[in-house]
Amino acid sequence: MTWDDFVETCQTLGDGMFIATVHGDGRPHLAWVVPGFADGKLWFSTYRSSQKSINLRGGSEVALHWLQRPDALALCRATARLIDDPAESNRLWESGPLPYDLNNFFTGADDPGLLFVELTPTSASIGSLDPSTPRRRWRAGSAAADDANTSRGANALLEPH
Repeated sequence: MTWDDFVETCQTLGDGMFIATVHGDGRPHLAWVVPGFADGKLWFSTYRSSQKSINLRGGSEVALHWLQRPDALALCRATARLIDDPAESNRLWESGPLPYDLNNFFTGADDPGLLFVELTPTSASIGSLDPSTPRRRWRAGSAAADDANTSRGANALLEPH
């Protein structure tokens, strides 16, 4: 599976995804975000005061999960980068990859509450509730990763990639 195959499937699953981060004390945190896709990365905006933003300052590894259909269970792991550079924030505000109007949430690129987040994917998989259907996988640095045939079905998607 290629990264583009993964993105195409995710876009058919709806306009958002869950992002899992970790509190400083190790407790998990789950939030809903609406990503944009560009240049092999995912992007979203959030409030600097949000729990996910606070968690990402302490650790950049995240897990992503899209709404599912029986034939498409999409999961991804990624590394987050918080955009603190005003010039980069301005560029993202003006021509960024987000599929929604940022003016609905923020007053402008210089809004002190605005934080853009770049997610660089490290691995992704699409599986099925049908245990006879092989899961498709992608890994960073590989144009197309192997499609691993597995008899473990959806449970195999929870294993480390």
